[in-house]
Amino acid sequence: AVLSNDVQSNFWVMQLIDSVTAVKVTVKKGVETKDRVEITEPKFNEGDKILLTGNYGLPDTAKVKIVQ
Repeated sequence: AVLSNDVQSNFWVMQLIDSVTAVKVTVKKGVETKDRVEITEPKFNEGDKILLTGNYGLPDTAKVKIVQ
């Protein structure tokens, strides 16, 4: 879910703010392992929804359709 720019100096996730809108949220990374990345800032709540797939190349704010 963590995305970066070409030189991997800026990192972000796309967070759903309602049922159809995702916004870019800048994050700071902590410990990184093979398949996990710790996000140290900002603090997300348990109920926050983060896009896991299909989020590469989205603009800062995008309308999305969630398919399960």
